Amino acid sequence: MLPSLDGFEIVRRLRQARNTTPVLMLTARSEIEDRVGALDLGADDYLVKPFDFRELEARARVLLRRKSGEATNIVQCGDVVLDRGSRSVRVGRREVQLKRREMTLLEILASRPGRVFSKDELIDQLFGFDEPANQNAIELYVGRLRKKLEGAKAQIVTVRGVGYQLASDDTG
Repeated sequence: MLPSLDGFEIVRRLRQARNTTPVLMLTARSEIEDRVGALDLGADDYLVKPFDFRELEARARVLLRRKSGEATNIVQCGDVVLDRGSRSVRVGRREVQLKRREMTLLEILASRPGRVFSKDELIDQLFGFDEPANQNAIELYVGRLRKKLEGAKAQIVTVRGVGYQLASDDTG
């Protein structure tokens, strides 16, 4: 429950203001009338608590893909191919085993090749609200991911004082 407004009112106001930010409602209200009402007001998806975080992550990926106009789960940068559906990564013909956070980090960087992501942005996207994290954790995951992508035509590049980007010959 939100302090002053409920989620339905927030969605209504967002859509009245022509704000097209994807909205995934997380709520304990499980009645069909609530679901239909939220979707009719402009929510893009509706998930009833309790839920499995894997489902939440999958639904968030769908909303982000839809927002960016992507119709596929496949993201490619150089010879690095990430399949968001099967959560698998290939470098050329070689299958690369990644842990969950390494996969998420690669997914973030590969979704916008060439874009520099600050450490703070990466912390926000990699860790939950209740998980302690710091910039050293980002450096650790970047280091691990670099080792696993060794020999790839796409590499994680440090932009000193700014952050990290995934770059290939195609992206600069």
